[in-house]
Amino acid sequence: MFSHPTLRLNSMIDKTNAIKLTRRQTLILAAGTALSACASGRKAVAQDGTGPNRGVLDRTFRGKQTCDNTMVPLSDSATRMAMPTDFGGDVCQMSEDSFEGPYFTCAPPPGRQIAVDQAGQPLTVAMRLVDSNCNPIPQGVVDIWACNATGYYSGYSNGPNERPPMAKAILFGHIKPDVSTRFCRGALLTDQDGIAEFDTVYPGFYWGQPIHIHMKAHVAGRNLLTTQANLPETFNERVMQTAPYSDPRPITRSTKSTGFPVMRVQERGGRLLATLDLVVPG
Repeated sequence: MFSHPTLRLNSMIDKTNAIKLTRRQTLILAAGTALSACASGRKAVAQDGTGPNRGVLDRTFRGKQTCDNTMVPLSDSATRMAMPTDFGGDVCQMSEDSFEGPYFTCAPPPGRQIAVDQAGQPLTVAMRLVDSNCNPIPQGVVDIWACNATGYYSGYSNGPNERPPMAKAILFGHIKPDVSTRFCRGALLTDQDGIAEFDTVYPGFYWGQPIHIHMKAHVAGRNLLTTQANLPETFNERVMQTAPYSDPRPITRSTKSTGFPVMRVQERGGRLLATLDLVVPG
């Protein structure tokens, strides 16, 4: 039996396209393998724009960075304000990974105190790193970064009353710092309860964004989570009525919902304490 010439031609075209697709896929896989091999053997690169940086080991999708954490200090459980009971209960839902935003850099870790000489409401931020079964993860690294009381991010010249380069960061990845200052940024190894605790100031606000704090979690040298969390409006309203938050600004503070989690804030020992679970694969 003879097949129709058109059917034979279509069959030949399909096979040719399949071969082309297979070759294309092979080239992509080979390139990916080569890049991964290069990345795994790469030493930390300390240069990242202007100012000090502890080093970048790898950049992944949209430029999200895995930092060199060899010199990151341990969070001291002996002086810790937060207790394990200040965090979530028996259900640990995986935290959703997100973008870094425009203002992340692998800043040198100054220890617990990350806002020395910064004006504003004192705030202790405690992050608990856990797996999906709520088991604490010790010796993980938590990075946090936020603006100061007047809305400035250290390392970047973009002012708080200007539109931030958010679209550029989401579409094209990491934006290098162009200013040498570093404040309201830190990194700590988690203690035996999976907790990393920082002393900072309550963040202010900047153009178009609600009051929030960014965080990143590294486990075994891998950046497993990059996200952010908002602060509750009940405390935002109180803090924003005090100086320097209350200084006149040409913009209005945003209270929009962004879908990110809201940190739990409470008063303890004359200080505000903000807590959040960071749930990563484990």
